[in-house]
Amino acid sequence: MKLTDGMWGVVLLAGLLASLATGWMLHKPVDYGYGFWYDQMEIDQHIERYGPKNRYIRGFNHLTRDDHLALFGGIVDAVHSQGQGLRELEFTDRYGRTKPLLREPEVVHLQDVANLIDVLSVAGAISLLVAAVGSFVLARRRIAIRWKQQGLLLGGLLGGLGLVLVVAGPTAVFYQLHVWIFPDDHQWFFYYQESLMSTMMKAPDLFGGIGATIGVVGILLFSLYLLLIGRLVNRPQ
Repeated sequence: MKLTDGMWGVVLLAGLLASLATGWMLHKPVDYGYGFWYDQMEIDQHIERYGPKNRYIRGFNHLTRDDHLALFGGIVDAVHSQGQGLRELEFTDRYGRTKPLLREPEVVHLQDVANLIDVLSVAGAISLLVAAVGSFVLARRRIAIRWKQQGLLLGGLLGGLGLVLVVAGPTAVFYQLHVWIFPDDHQWFFYYQESLMSTMMKAPDLFGGIGATIGVVGILLFSLYLLLIGRLVNRPQ
């Protein structure tokens, strides 16, 4: 493999990561499409089933769809703000009693999620910088992309990830990532009967849907990036 192939390989990989990161960030303003998945996955029925069985906090199942969406939006805002506001999330039951949405183990977990989002945000910004600067420099120097080689590299990477998902299963991969990422002494798995957070998210089903749409948006952005790079490299002298 030529040195220039390796350089383009790094730049294109950074472009892929930046595209996925951008797709992820585009989901934040719409609360990751929770309203759509709430209806498609019939989360209201899920809440109706498990809300009354919660061992610690009752009354969540009597809230409206708008209440559920607002509380989920509160979680999204908090984990994108270094965890600020997690302990303040609360709801009022049908008897007028105000109750916290989250228990302490859930707050700790979501704080871990907030910390992870900060790290991923930095990684996404670095990927975007590498892709932008690298693409500009290589295109300006008119260093050609050998699409077959780069396609094999990126295709092999994506194919390998897809194979892992198929063989191990999305749920197993999702749980294993939690084992690797989060501290050993912090709870990250919550039964529906002990967590309103887990119940309202119908975990892990919701994350599968969100992950799929982030992936689709990311691949579309990456395709546009490749189209732009192709035009820059092949532009007339």
